[in-house]
Amino acid sequence: MKIENKIKKEIKEKWNNAFPNLVPFAQDKLYKILGPLVGGIEIFNLPRSEEYRPYIVWYPLWKSSLIECFKEPLTLQEMRNKKGLQYDIPYLKNDIFFDDVISSTKNELIFPFSRNITLSELFVLIDSQFSKTLIKSSPVGQANLYEGKLLSALYLNDLKETNRIFNVLSQVCLEWQKDQFEWKYGKIEEWLQKLKNTINNRQDFLLQIESNKQDKKMSKLAYSELIL
Repeated sequence: MKIENKIKKEIKEKWNNAFPNLVPFAQDKLYKILGPLVGGIEIFNLPRSEEYRPYIVWYPLWKSSLIECFKEPLTLQEMRNKKGLQYDIPYLKNDIFFDDVISSTKNELIFPFSRNITLSELFVLIDSQFSKTLIKSSPVGQANLYEGKLLSALYLNDLKETNRIFNVLSQVCLEWQKDQFEWKYGKIEEWLQKLKNTINNRQDFLLQIESNKQDKKMSKLAYSELIL
């Protein structure tokens, strides 16, 4: 049975009412801009199913285009019920589970959608992702998170923290299996050099973020800032 768009729209509106600081970005996405990031709540339609799952996601805005920004989230938090299982919510029985999943979502928020966020708060979120099983065994996943920390610090011109993270990353990457990294990012040495070039060309980095924010749909989103 295909779920009517009207039902999906009503569910999105209920989520939006629960998180009024977010703005509809697509049928299944409620976003805001947070300094160099964009994200919020995504309502993922499960394939071959009449159910959905909610996620809290943040995407980087420093990629070469907005399309590239949305290819992979920086962070993704899964909502889980009291049994530790991900919510699979039937569209037609949303009201039965809605209060519980909203409560769980708010409990999972490391920082609220309603205000500016400090770099240390963002780092708590990013660091929480390293404990995921898939990240532990994935140099690519770890690289994505370290890059997120480094470039978020660069955004704020916190060069001491930027250089500290780069030095940590330079040591951590020595332990990575090269073949598990290079299929996506190429040679580790060249990837590190690209990050170094970004640090040395901060103005171009900031201009790319601003360029991505100028998209028509992006300009309609609520905004808060990343601060020290």
